[in-house]
Amino acid sequence: MKTIYTLITSLLILSCASSRVDVRSNESLNQWIDAKQYSLEATTAMPMNTVAVSAVLNSNILGPGNSASQINLIGNSNFLRIKGDSVHASLPYFGERRMGGSYNSRETGITVNGLYKDYKVDTKKGMYVITFSARDTQGNENYDFILNISPSLHADYSVQSSQRSNIHYRGRIEKLDLENQE
Repeated sequence: MKTIYTLITSLLILSCASSRVDVRSNESLNQWIDAKQYSLEATTAMPMNTVAVSAVLNSNILGPGNSASQINLIGNSNFLRIKGDSVHASLPYFGERRMGGSYNSRETGITVNGLYKDYKVDTKKGMYVITFSARDTQGNENYDFILNISPSLHADYSVQSSQRSNIHYRGRIEKLDLENQE
């Protein structure tokens, strides 16, 4: 009886381990990543939870259904695009600015339009993990991006700034549409 139990348990463990979907199983995603031609759109923003951010965002300033831990971005135009050796981003920002900034700045979100540095693609736990750094459009702030992309085209990505608290986004990845770009 013990032998049968051990055999069944072993088969269950092996079948669960082999059913894990690997990122390499999605051919179109592999092509986008290899060609560096993809775009991400966030549906949710998750700012770093600090006392000040919680106090402001929990005051219902963002409307019903939003909280300090999760902000709905559906209907809010945002993007993070990788095209060859450059990155273009326009992401809303919710959180604390710790230093810096400039007078009369119209760009309160995360805006990047230029070359990236230290672009690296790894695979971990069946997902792509892409890291790179970039400067904002005014050249005052440095950002470190970490993208986690699953084979089902879901993307979780975080932005670490030299002047602001961290923020995390959740959304989807798609092929970069070169004809209809801004």
